[in-house]
Amino acid sequence: MPKKCRSDNITFVSDLMNHSQYGALAQIFVIDALSKWSEIIAKTDPVEIDSPMINGQSWVAVAKEIKQKIEERLA
Repeated sequence: MPKKCRSDNITFVSDLMNHSQYGALAQIFVIDALSKWSEIIAKTDPVEIDSPMINGQSWVAVAKEIKQKIEERLA
C-alpha cells in the first residue's frame, strides 16, 4: 500500500475548516480552540515551556500575537 503524502499545516487547517461534515461549526471550533489555547499560553512563564524543541519566550510571544488577532477580529 503506498504511503499517503502529508499535507502542509496550512492545507491541513484549511481542510479542517472547509471540509467538515459540520460546516461552519468546525470553523467556530477551530477559532475557539485557538482562542482558548493562546490565552493559556500567553499567561504562562516562558521558562515553563522551554524545551530542546521549543523556545518558551517565542512560544508565549506567538500565543499573545494570535490572541490579539482573534480578539481584534471578534471585537
